[in-house]
Amino acid sequence: MELMDVLRTRRSIRKYKPDPVPQEDIEYVLEAARLAPSWANRQCWKFVVITDEPIKRELAKAGNE
Repeated sequence: MELMDVLRTRRSIRKYKPDPVPQEDIEYVLEAARLAPSWANRQCWKFVVITDEPIKRELAKAGNE
């Protein structure tokens, strides 16, 4: 698929399924992010993965305040 096709057919997701994301999918995305280039190879990012539902609800509530 060409870049322009991707840009023309993109869509914004406004509602997500309640299904949990499999652990292997989370690890795959984290590995891709870890291998991505960074400015001056500084690798100055941090990733936090939260899978606990009560904590996710608290964070969502705090983000709406």
